[in-house]
Amino acid sequence: MAERAGMLLADASEADWAAVFAHAHLARYAPGEVIAEVGQDEESLYVVVQGEVDVLVPAKRTGRLAPVSQLQAGDVFGEVSFFDGQPRSAEVRAASDVVLAGLDHAGFAGLSASHPQIANRLLLDLGRILSGRLRAAEQRTK
Repeated sequence: MAERAGMLLADASEADWAAVFAHAHLARYAPGEVIAEVGQDEESLYVVVQGEVDVLVPAKRTGRLAPVSQLQAGDVFGEVSFFDGQPRSAEVRAASDVVLAGLDHAGFAGLSASHPQIANRLLLDLGRILSGRLRAAEQRTK
């Protein structure tokens, strides 16, 4: 699979992923189910393990939700709330049958304690993904 901008730990081994998943919680969603809501207080970040999810944000003029991206296996979402502790800024819906791995602060602390190198790589990769998303947003406003 080719690496995509939002793909987390694209070069990780199966053992690396097993370490991450050991500290995560798995969740399944059916097509159309809402996974995250705008304004929701929840600080987990999620990796799409299987399936696709749609990301929607409120339009400035109408406040109606408008699609901005579709994420697939290997992509991550929820990282902003994970870092800043603020409510969700987007709605995420399952576009197909979806399996997600959620990592909350306690899970990350466990990963960091047991596999500090993987946790460090995860943080650096999240920074890369956030930077790429910020640059893309800046380009849309020009």
